Amino acid sequence: MIIVLYLVFRHVRWRLLPLAIVFLGIIYTFGVMGYVRIPMSMVSMSAFPILVGLGIDYAIQFHNRIEEELDKGESESEAVIETIKHTGPAVFIALIITSLGFVSLFTSSVPMIQDFGKLLLIGIFMCFLASLFVGVTVIYGLDTLGKKNRIFRKLASIKPSISIRKVKNKENRTGNEIEGKPNGDSLERLIEKTTMATIKHPGIVLFLAISLCLAGFYTDSQVPIQTDMKTFVPTDMPALVDWNHMADVLGGGVFLNLIIKVDDAADPEVLQWMDEFSEHEVDARSDIYGSDSIVPIVKEMNGGTIPDNRNEVQAIYDQLPEDVRNRYIYSNSMLLLNLDIGNAWEGLGIKGMEELVKIVRTDVMWMPPPPDVSVTITGDTVTFTEVISALTTGRVAMTMLGLIMVFGGLVVIYRDWLKAFTPVITMLMVIGWAGGVMYIMGIEYTPMTATLGALILGVGSEYAVLMMERYFEEKEKGHSPVEAMREASKKIGKAIITSGLTTLFGFSALIASPFSMNSNFGMVTVIDVALALLATFIVFPPVLVYLDSWRDRRMGIEVSELKYIDH
Repeated sequence: MIIVLYLVFRHVRWRLLPLAIVFLGIIYTFGVMGYVRIPMSMVSMSAFPILVGLGIDYAIQFHNRIEEELDKGESESEAVIETIKHTGPAVFIALIITSLGFVSLFTSSVPMIQDFGKLLLIGIFMCFLASLFVGVTVIYGLDTLGKKNRIFRKLASIKPSISIRKVKNKENRTGNEIEGKPNGDSLERLIEKTTMATIKHPGIVLFLAISLCLAGFYTDSQVPIQTDMKTFVPTDMPALVDWNHMADVLGGGVFLNLIIKVDDAADPEVLQWMDEFSEHEVDARSDIYGSDSIVPIVKEMNGGTIPDNRNEVQAIYDQLPEDVRNRYIYSNSMLLLNLDIGNAWEGLGIKGMEELVKIVRTDVMWMPPPPDVSVTITGDTVTFTEVISALTTGRVAMTMLGLIMVFGGLVVIYRDWLKAFTPVITMLMVIGWAGGVMYIMGIEYTPMTATLGALILGVGSEYAVLMMERYFEEKEKGHSPVEAMREASKKIGKAIITSGLTTLFGFSALIASPFSMNSNFGMVTVIDVALALLATFIVFPPVLVYLDSWRDRRMGIEVSELKYIDH
């Protein structure tokens, strides 16, 4: 991120300042996290690299605008006023839309994903406050101090040919404009040319974007879901190595645990049913290889049969060591029956495990236990299956809810269908592209990657909203739609590119995680941020210009964008 700021954000002074501001926001986030008691987990820890990437965007936008105003010859106070007046609302709207995208995470039934959403909401708000109040104030103070101190003025220079800005009248411009040199550096010109090219060929751009989006949504349904929790941790982690070694030595398997609630754990009728049911499951179900309960022990101690009366059963219980008895019996009101499913977890996957549990439940209905006895199928396997299923299968609902909330929020804020529609349709395309990329790269869905739809909405909508705000600001100055988009991309494009690249590099820290779940999440988020940036400069401009020009023509406003493009 330091490298990106130093290379791409070089048109401003104190180019590394946004990084310091965002770290201040992260410290605020830690503080609030403690007060509201959000626990640290493998998922919530992943939020911090994301917050560094997201939060720095706010600092960059304020920094870029105040430097732009100072470049015009504004005094420090005037520059601050103009920055807060124009950039403040735009960034705040982007913050709200990002928050609405993250709110969809609360629909997850898994607490750690809800905590992940809470942490993201708190974090972006803290980073916004740090950027607005601390970032702008620091730049104001540094610029004022720089005019009074010669040494400080030299330190403020970003390269030998650019010294500290001096307050000058707007009429007395110097530099490139007087010399007739083209304004902006190579990156600005590249952004401008790219934007104008997409506006000139909207049909081709939108056809390709929509086609890739539809293909992505189709292939997304074929992306596999990773259900083996052992793959979420490093393969050489000592605890996992010991676990695998223990399984090899002891021949341990994976079990479905049936908790049998009874009035009397010594009831022979209940033991007889357990014996018959377990034998039926092992014989009839190919994925069930054996059973384990108190029944074989009772039969062995009674000559191979189950006693006929409870007193004899209780006498056998009393002879058993306490640890053996406690393994299968609890408080004389519960019995445990374990069905060994071997490695069925790895072979069947989520859908297969859900189906197996459903089959066992059906078998309990067809071979019911004695009256007043209930059976509950549970255990680590069942619980984890339901958790993973809730995390992964709910991703579509989370994404759709996020889209609806972002669209609704934009409608409420702008009361303009065009301003609400264009950012959402752009991000919908990115979500489709992301599914296609995961399919092509062979990346599986995990509890983390299942949240990507909400993250894309939160991150990508921000770029689109900031670009749209600057577009309409330029249009209010009298520019045509194409001219307004050209000016917007030129003036705010570098700031968006800078914030996008720093966000991308912030997310990339997750790739270094030894935990594959976090590493894969980092890889996919880096790709998705890149796609969101691409859509902001390639898809969003032609969509907005085309729809806005169409609306202007409907209202009888003359539009001359084609002439301007040719020029």
